[in-house]
Amino acid sequence: MSLTHLNLRDFRCFAALELDLGSRANLILGDNASGKTSLLEAIFFLSRGRSFRTSKADTLVRQGAEGFLLSAFTQDSSGTVALGLARRGGSLEARVAGAPAQNLAELTERLPVQLFDSGAHQLIEGGPRHRRQFLDWGVFHVEQGFLPTWRRYQRALKQRNTALRQKAPEALIKTFEPELATAGMALDSYRRDYLAQLEPVATAWARRLLGPMDLGMRYLRGWGEGKTLEEALASNRAFDREQGLTRSGPHRAEMAIEIGGVSAQQQVSRGQQKVLAGALLLAQAVYLKQTTGRQCLLLLDDLAAELDRGHLGRFLELVRESETQVFLTSVEKERLPVWSGANFFHVEHGKIAKLV
Repeated sequence: MSLTHLNLRDFRCFAALELDLGSRANLILGDNASGKTSLLEAIFFLSRGRSFRTSKADTLVRQGAEGFLLSAFTQDSSGTVALGLARRGGSLEARVAGAPAQNLAELTERLPVQLFDSGAHQLIEGGPRHRRQFLDWGVFHVEQGFLPTWRRYQRALKQRNTALRQKAPEALIKTFEPELATAGMALDSYRRDYLAQLEPVATAWARRLLGPMDLGMRYLRGWGEGKTLEEALASNRAFDREQGLTRSGPHRAEMAIEIGGVSAQQQVSRGQQKVLAGALLLAQAVYLKQTTGRQCLLLLDDLAAELDRGHLGRFLELVRESETQVFLTSVEKERLPVWSGANFFHVEHGKIAKLV
């Protein structure tokens, strides 16, 4: 799968933009604040229904406009599919193949996108939420049962937490626990199975970037070992009622990234954290293609500013090898790689031109 055409209307600094894209490398040149990152943001938003720069979608609407429109064509072995996402009246409307989408997950499924930017090190240095999101993105794209199970779990968790906050009778709180436990145990199984398959791929790619290392990825499920989730919920019910919050379950899980059995955050520098995060993102893209045959898009925002020359060269070699579609931005053309068959674009003041 590749993105063949992108159309933006009233998104950030772009009043109107149409681009025909290369199936492998799209290299985007421009000064700071010219709109390079906004172009990547539009692709990310079309895939995820959210921005990686702000939680306020209304700020993405071009000044003076009432909303924005993102649309694209994707191409794979089954043919061409049109995707669309509009922001109007404070709400999002998604379309797939010309028909209204039931939810934003349909766009995510059709357009798998991973991002490497200045915050990439948070995958290593940040809190567990970053690693859970990384893990769940991968599980979502390879396991069809994951999303409905995750929704079941979130619904039961919300119901139990509401009852806890309202100091509801214990009998009422207990009624939500069987569903919460059943869905939670299934989520735990999906995550464990996925990580077991991803780990050897991630280890191999990390070694190619950072040299020999004893990299390990360990899943901590979010409640004590030796108990089912239903048993953990029951034993912690009194404490949860005091706190007004469910403290056990996969919503508190962690994917520990370790080197030699010690947290990777304590073993590598900030720069190496970014390289390691890049290796993990590439591993996910490669594993996605191995298991489903589907290609992931990589959005690489000013990679030359994030990695030193040596790591940058090795990383780009692996990007080429991964056979993913790439969107790479840079301030200076000299920092962009020599990439056979690449499309070059120049962005300036919300306008973009293809370079010959």
